[in-house]
Amino acid sequence: YLYSDEHDIVHSDAVYPKVSVIIAAMNEESGIFRTIQTCVNSNYPNEIECIVVNDGSTDGTLFEMERAQAFFGDKVKIISFEKNKGKKEAMAAGVQLASNEIFVFVDSDSYLHVDAIKHITEHFIENEKIGAVAGNTRVENKNENLLTRMQSIQYAISFDIYKAAESVHSSVTCCPGCFSAYRREAIKPLIQNWREETFFGIKGTFGDDRSLTNFVLKNYWDVVYCERAKATTLVPAKFSVYWKQQLRLKKSWIREGILGGLFMWNRRSLLASLSFYIHFTFPFLGPILALYVLHFSITAHNPLIFLLFVFGFILIGFIFSLFVKLYRNADNFFIMPLFSILFVFVLIWQMPYAMLTLKKVHWGTR
Repeated sequence: YLYSDEHDIVHSDAVYPKVSVIIAAMNEESGIFRTIQTCVNSNYPNEIECIVVNDGSTDGTLFEMERAQAFFGDKVKIISFEKNKGKKEAMAAGVQLASNEIFVFVDSDSYLHVDAIKHITEHFIENEKIGAVAGNTRVENKNENLLTRMQSIQYAISFDIYKAAESVHSSVTCCPGCFSAYRREAIKPLIQNWREETFFGIKGTFGDDRSLTNFVLKNYWDVVYCERAKATTLVPAKFSVYWKQQLRLKKSWIREGILGGLFMWNRRSLLASLSFYIHFTFPFLGPILALYVLHFSITAHNPLIFLLFVFGFILIGFIFSLFVKLYRNADNFFIMPLFSILFVFVLIWQMPYAMLTLKKVHWGTR
């Protein structure tokens, strides 16, 4: 409720820094040209270079990149790996080639609004302490089916409640890979350490966005959310793909939450730190609480006890969705009760499995 993103200050064109957009792609031939196009055609007062990294694609992704380069000229630069190396390696290669002051990361299936880069960059202009800015991403295929509708309200809550609340304290804990921006000075010196980061001796191959944000926060930079910098992204339309994606995100949440917990207490404000630790414990306590309530309901021969627990989740979710509907005009807010039911009966149980399989670091989505 306290968050605002007004952009009232009018800046002269001369103060806008040059921007390097970095896009890592693997087997995205159907949409990569459009992604590049939305970046290059941005309404921005200064130079934009678009660096696209082909991460060992086996389809026509490289051809589409070359077609974009032929169409847009030297605004598009291509890096191509013969074999797949992973998104972290692709992003790091893009950073090494990038020459401008602001780095904007965009997923290969995300599409920027025409003024998105302009708005996200204004935060760096107005506050030199800001090291990273999370853009505002919505669901491109939101009305494809019931699953994508549920994800659309999930995205709205994630950005306009969680990231907005964290942004009040300049401590956004994840600048998502779909669309975020970083100050060159904030990440260029640490990109090698980020690229080689390990957890329990295993090199991480996913969760690159949350991991990079952790590095920025750890080095005393502020991280904020820009509601006006809008983009859309494609989300899984099949539950099997969505399940794998959510499992991967939970593994990232565990790993980066633990690493973030090691420094958050002495790097951020007291309220931001307290919020971080409380929020981090909820996904672990959720399955324990659900099992306890279910067991108590069975032994007491009273199913209403568990139903009341489920209703509590539905009520909280609906309050969240109603907020983003009233304040941000979010679509599909009425679907949230269904997502809450899905969460209680299905998704909440992913956390124990994610903990047990934490060392399995394959991508798990494709």
